Amino acid sequence: MDIRLLRYFAVLADELHFGRAAARLHISQPPLSQQIRILEEEMGTALFTRSQHRVELTDAGKTLKEQVPLIFAQFERAIDLTRCAGRGEVGSLEIGIISSAMVEPIPRALRVFAEKHPQVQWTLHEMTPAAQILALKERRLDVCFFRVSHEDPEIRSEVVMRESAVVALPLGHTLAAREEIALRELEAERFVSFGLQQSQLARFLQDCCVEAGFTPQIDQEVVEVHTLLCLVREGLGVALLPSSARQLTTGGVAFVPLAAPRPEVSLHARYRAEDPSPVLSLFLDTVREVAASTG
Repeated sequence: MDIRLLRYFAVLADELHFGRAAARLHISQPPLSQQIRILEEEMGTALFTRSQHRVELTDAGKTLKEQVPLIFAQFERAIDLTRCAGRGEVGSLEIGIISSAMVEPIPRALRVFAEKHPQVQWTLHEMTPAAQILALKERRLDVCFFRVSHEDPEIRSEVVMRESAVVALPLGHTLAAREEIALRELEAERFVSFGLQQSQLARFLQDCCVEAGFTPQIDQEVVEVHTLLCLVREGLGVALLPSSARQLTTGGVAFVPLAAPRPEVSLHARYRAEDPSPVLSLFLDTVREVAASTG
């Protein structure tokens, strides 16, 4: 149905006079009469009773007059929502994350995005990097965050943050008070690490040790950064982590910078190379802005 027919009806229902209604609509009376007949034909019922001196609403017309404001309001809402969706201001976003990446700027970017775009529903999914990439390709995720590079022509990778690796040690460790530690000095230490089979970060940091002249003795492999920090706190090993891991500790752990040349760890946003989603675009803009202000 042409929405204009309802607008013509609404004005005539208000005026109950074809001449005055036509004047308000800036059309002549015959076209208005024709449009009202078309509307009544589409409705299958008379909406007005007409006599030589007066126009009145039928019961069907009275019902339609009550409903028209609701129809117009819903129509305007549909237009607004459509425009917002086109700008990325409504919709949904599925975000993949690893626990060690839940450090600034990501949590703040999520808060800022939620405040600026409250009509976008987003959901976090904690997944391993391999699972994130698979979910991206299967369109179960829109964007994901994990560390170290990943080359794939289907996936676009964007660096969100670069930071140095540090050594995490229990506070009572003999090296905990040092200003910096050379990686080679950790040769005799027992290590706690993320799983080498699951974590590109763990493999990267192990390679850094090998380049420094030793293969780290990994006593425990874990999945969650909280578990890793708890083991370090209790003296069950040392660990190599991005410097932002300081944000995740509840105490009892010293974070000591590595001596130059320090391994550099990067946090990447990854998304499908050909994804036109305006919601994703707005979210990535927010992450970039927050990351720039954090840096």
